[in-house]
Amino acid sequence: MQDPHNNKTTTQSGFWHVFFDTFEKAGLLLLFFALIYATVYLVFSQSRVQLSGNLFLLPNAQVSGSIQTSLPASSNTVEETTVPSAGSVTADLTEMPQGNEEIAAFFSSAVNLAKAEAKAVTLVQKKGTNYNGVVEAGNNFFLSSIAKSLMGSFLKEENPNTVFSTRSEIMNNFIPRGTQSALTASDIAEASCVEENGYYVLTVKVKSDENPAAGHGSGAVGSVITTDEIEGAVNGRIKFDNLVCQYDGAWAKIKVEKSTGHLVEISSSLPMYLHLTSLGLNCRIGLQFDELWTVAW
Repeated sequence: MQDPHNNKTTTQSGFWHVFFDTFEKAGLLLLFFALIYATVYLVFSQSRVQLSGNLFLLPNAQVSGSIQTSLPASSNTVEETTVPSAGSVTADLTEMPQGNEEIAAFFSSAVNLAKAEAKAVTLVQKKGTNYNGVVEAGNNFFLSSIAKSLMGSFLKEENPNTVFSTRSEIMNNFIPRGTQSALTASDIAEASCVEENGYYVLTVKVKSDENPAAGHGSGAVGSVITTDEIEGAVNGRIKFDNLVCQYDGAWAKIKVEKSTGHLVEISSSLPMYLHLTSLGLNCRIGLQFDELWTVAW
């Protein structure tokens, strides 16, 4: 006959065996998940990107539904700036130009070389004035207010002796602003070049033109304002049916060192009439922009 006490002992021993076996398996499972968590955490820590001090995002993480951020290709990104190519300097700047063809090439080459290679340029003076005192708005209060607003926007005197020394600053501010000069003989109304104390002094007056592109016509000898700039200045307060920038004989004078071919000074004057048509009404405003620059090499 089987001893009940021994049977009870065997049952208790089996219980504890199952208990410890289950505990061991659970412990191994927890350790497995802990290792997975640690691995994921390390990968996440290596790939996250810090933004604005305290915000961290994974590459290509989506924020607020439609805004995305991604890792930059390089932390040393350099702003790309288009500068004049060697082809835009076509004249020998140590030789005096003769005739309008050579004068046009000489002028553009001197300006473009400065844009491409000058160490710094200084805006000595820039001012805008009401050309010939013309403000014609047909006694319309609304057009008169627009005319006054435009004059306030464009006829502002810049800070004197402002120095620009980076290539992008020179390209974006020096005459002609944001581009290079492409003056042609057909643009010229009058031109002259004389030699004075080791410098060539060249003066160019261009023919009157309307809405010239930057770098061409009047825009080759100075920094023209564009129709886009004018529309931006009124900030949607009025819709123009017609908008014309009529330049009235822009001119420029440059001084080039004979021995080096380096431009050292340029002055320009751009007189113009701004013609506006809106709601069947016409408006005409006289504007003139004068600039004086020096160049360091």
